[in-house]
Amino acid sequence: MSPLYSNAISAYRKASTAVPPLSAIVLLFDEALNAMVLASEHVRSREYEQAHLRTQRAIAILRGLRQNLDLNNGGAVAQQLCETYTSNIAALNATIGKPDAIERYKKLATGLLQLRNAWSGMTTLSERSLAPLLSSIDGLRDQNNAV
Repeated sequence: MSPLYSNAISAYRKASTAVPPLSAIVLLFDEALNAMVLASEHVRSREYEQAHLRTQRAIAILRGLRQNLDLNNGGAVAQQLCETYTSNIAALNATIGKPDAIERYKKLATGLLQLRNAWSGMTTLSERSLAPLLSSIDGLRDQNNAV
């Protein structure tokens, strides 16, 4: 088991004891989305090794979420989540080193944000808006704040 994978599972288990489990899932999605924002910043700065590490962080979180699914008792919902996590993990891996990485991060972040917001509806946590997330991935948010 890789250290990133172990860390993601460990983070999930720690979060699940400190906050309600559904809130922990939302917070883990936030962490994965934030890792994608940071990865895009590194891509724009041509810091490809750091971009790779941030992408691997997002992947590790999704693997941790997938690992904690109860496929025996979760029925079709658990199976669909497993497939969703798996396809997003593969797509994130395919993003690394691609010339259109920023666009790929935006597409993936859009889908993961929808899933994150669906989970947030079952908690006291607020939904997260798409526009600021995409602006951050594009690197526009920092420019707007500097004005």
